[in-house]
Amino acid sequence: MLALNLVALGLSAISAVAAFPAVKLPRAAPGPWCNGLGVGAFDEATNVTLAAWNSTGTNTNSTGAPLVLATGGSITGIEFRRMATWASFPFNDFPTVSLVNGTLIPNGEHTTPAQATIVEEGSQIGFVLRNSANPLQGAQIYCGVADVDPAGHGTGHPFLAVNGDTDSFQLCKVGSQNVVFWKPIPDHGEDFASCYPIKVQIIEQN
Repeated sequence: MLALNLVALGLSAISAVAAFPAVKLPRAAPGPWCNGLGVGAFDEATNVTLAAWNSTGTNTNSTGAPLVLATGGSITGIEFRRMATWASFPFNDFPTVSLVNGTLIPNGEHTTPAQATIVEEGSQIGFVLRNSANPLQGAQIYCGVADVDPAGHGTGHPFLAVNGDTDSFQLCKVGSQNVVFWKPIPDHGEDFASCYPIKVQIIEQN
């Protein structure tokens, strides 16, 4: 766990909740998947959306490009989904996600349960859909990091971290889809030349 002064932790938690009402901090500190991410880290947020913020280029709005769970293939009884931009896959049967105890849970009506998969270097941000899936048992690798920069250098929205890292997401072309990768590696199914760095932002629902 993070070695934080309890008073400072309490103040940071109050500040985060005030700034982002969808975010909940029910424990004294988030789990180990948030280690090293500072006082703004949290691992509980209900019914939020995710968006890709271009880290080096131009963004057309204050939140970034909306992200959805795009089709990534299937085998008998199992469907694979991957995080991609809505613009490249304009369907969204999981309109929100929840960050629960370090795992991401897609939320949708009349949908097959979706469970977050592990993310390794070169991996897509993925989910497995099957009737026996338990979303609460998905990979506990995610954390949110609130914008607590006193100099105001942030975007005003929390960033998503995976494996303790907010800085290594990239959008890469896979066929017609713009797919979120973590630390992309050539020849892992993407058009590597198309990749560019992004931040994944957590957007609360008003």
